[in-house]
Parts: sequence; structure tokens; C-alpha cells
Amino acid sequence: MKTIFMLFLLLFAMNYANAQVRPEAYLSNLPSVPEDICSDETQGKDEFLSKVNEISGELQTEMERRHENNDAKVEANKPNMMDNAMRQTGVSPELTQKMMDLENQSKGATGDQKKAYEAQKKALADQMMQQSMNISMGEIENLKKMDKAGQKAWATAYATEKQAEVAADSKKFQDQNAREMQKYNLLQSQKQLSDSLNAQQNRYMKKFAEIDEDEIGKKLLAKINGIRTEIADLYNETAKTGTGPERNKLIALRSEMKKAKVSYCNLQSPKYVSVLAEYKSFILSSMSAYYRLEKLSNEVAKMQIGVDISPEPGEFGLGNVSSYIKQLLGAYKYNLYGPEDWTIG
Repeated sequence: MKTIFMLFLLLFAMNYANAQVRPEAYLSNLPSVPEDICSDETQGKDEFLSKVNEISGELQTEMERRHENNDAKVEANKPNMMDNAMRQTGVSPELTQKMMDLENQSKGATGDQKKAYEAQKKALADQMMQQSMNISMGEIENLKKMDKAGQKAWATAYATEKQAEVAADSKKFQDQNAREMQKYNLLQSQKQLSDSLNAQQNRYMKKFAEIDEDEIGKKLLAKINGIRTEIADLYNETAKTGTGPERNKLIALRSEMKKAKVSYCNLQSPKYVSVLAEYKSFILSSMSAYYRLEKLSNEVAKMQIGVDISPEPGEFGLGNVSSYIKQLLGAYKYNLYGPEDWTIG
């Protein structure tokens, strides 16, 4: 019996693990960047990109599955979320339901019927305002008509009334203040951690962008584009006369362009691969911090809406792996070898 129970637990754990794939698994399955990244041999490049795209597809499928599950969880909890939101305002569920019913009934109403619904909704809104703030719509209208002195006197009286409510039930308000302080502290912790991680993310994105701003790299790229234009012009000019470009000149131009491409790749690719390795290291080392940020975000959301709609763990991590894959797919971006290099004349 014990053996059967252990087998059941093992099968359950395996099924759970298969259903819920953590971001670390995707990251570990990604291939390393080939060493001969500036080679004119395309097989290694094709195999590398094929593998990365395969894992990227699996990752997107997993993220879509999670989003669908979370959307379903949110949809299922909408009534509870609405009840909690209204409860926080102090309005009774009965009045809230009446307002929702009126909203549904008034859809498509016109003329006198529409006016009647508007009047009912206005009267109901007045009751809701009195429950929530202990102020009537009529008081608000009168307040608008008062001069500054009158408004100040009203505000003083209202504040005194609220202080009396606090004194009459100090325990209730102490509990409310404690909850608000807890929420504030959670929000602060969430913001600080989020800001720190975002700053590091931005630092790596800036490093990637700076590679393209290298002045020598820009000059080499301009040289490559210039030669490409020169070759095109050569073909266009000879096409007018019905002859072909001079073979030796074409060979010289293509040879010069290929050398420039090799120089460009050798200059830029090592820098890109280096930043890529740093970024991967950051993604790995920050996993625990992102799990912590997820937990804080879920706690904040639960306190705000009163319902736990936490997504599966690793949501932020999957997003980071997706971001890394996007950069990894650009590993060959500085290798400009292509079909134009296959023809000599």
C-alpha cells in the first residue's frame, strides 16, 4: 500500500512539473552562440537559429497557456472582485446590485423611459453616496453654491464629524490604518525592487544599442553600402547599352565588399556576444529577485482587490527569457554574408 501511495505521489509530481515549466528550464536548453560566428558557412547559423526558434515557440506556447489560465481565473473572480471593491467604499451589496440592474435595464431606453431610469439611478447614487461618505448629492450641490468662507466652515464641520466617528470606534479605525500602512509598505517594497531590476534591464539594453553607435562600425557599414550601390550602378549603366559589367571590376568590388563585411563582423560580433553573455548571467542571477517581485505584486493585488488571482510562479522570469531569446536571435546580425557574395561576376 505504501509503495502504491509513493508511486502516486511521484506520478503527480511528474505531471505537475510537465504542466508547469519554469523559466530556468528554457534558459538552460538554449544553445550557446557558435564560435565561428563570422564564418561564411551557413549550416551552423541555420542550425543555431532553428534551435533558438524552436525553444522560443515552446516558450510562447507556455506563456499563452498561462495567460489563458489567468484570464479565466480573473473572469471567474469578477463578482468577488466587484463585491470587495464596493465593500471598501462602504456601499452595501444590495444597493450595488440595484445599480447594476438599473444599468442593464436602461440599455437602449429612449425618451421618457430613459429619463425615468436616469432619475432612478440619480436617487440610487444619492443613497450610495450617503452610505459611503455620509454626504448627500444635495449637500454637494449646495456646497458648490457656497462662498469660500461657507465651504471652509462646512469642511471644518465635516472633519469634526469624522473625528467623532473615529473616537466612537477607535479599534475599527486603528485596524483600517494598520491595513493601509501594510499596503503602503508592500507598495514601497514592490516599487523599490521593480525600479532596481528595471534599471539593470535598461543598462543591458543600452549596452546592446551602443554597439551600433560605434564610429568605426558605422564607417565600415557605410563602406559596405557604398560598394553595394556602386555595383548596382554598374549593372544599371551597362543594362542601358545591352552589355554586362566588366568582370574584373565586379570581382574587385565584391572582394572589397567581402573584406569590409569580415572586418565589420569581427569588430562588432565579439562585443555583441560579450554583452549577450553578461545579459544571460543577469537573467540567471536575478531569477530569485523576480520571484520575490512576483510575490510582492501578488500580495499587493490581493490587498487591493481582496481576491487571490496570482498567476503561476515564474511569469516575470519567462518574460525575461523571452527578452534574452530576442537578443540571442540577433547573434548573427553583424555577419552580413549573403547571396550577393555568392556571385563573383
